[in-house]
Amino acid sequence: MAHKRRTAPGGTRGSVFKEVARIRREDAAVLFESRRYRGAIYLAGYAVECLLKWAITDRCEITYLPAELETHDWDTLLPEAGLANSLRTNHPLRAVYSELAELWGPELRYLSKEPAPREAERLYQQMEQVYRWVNEETL
Repeated sequence: MAHKRRTAPGGTRGSVFKEVARIRREDAAVLFESRRYRGAIYLAGYAVECLLKWAITDRCEITYLPAELETHDWDTLLPEAGLANSLRTNHPLRAVYSELAELWGPELRYLSKEPAPREAERLYQQMEQVYRWVNEETL
């Protein structure tokens, strides 16, 4: 039986996103160490997404993420978080971010085939790099 959504669109507190980002990043690390690459990549990317959502609520000094920003699209979230200009001037990270943002569609979020270990490590490390950058930029 399907469950009804308990939180209305636009009803998720920014502080929840920050905590979920931290927890999912930790979960991703455990999965990566256990060679569970699909889950590690998914959770590392989701951690980035949640951190961007928190950054929006923090920058805008709002409690709840607006419903129109409840998206998986990093390119929609990044400018709302106030990070687009900083990324524009960080050329090495811009290339990494651009590749991941492009890949962060259903194909990557819901991998059905286990990626090769080297590709998984590359993606995971890049997700970590973007997470650290977002975190540093929003301190």
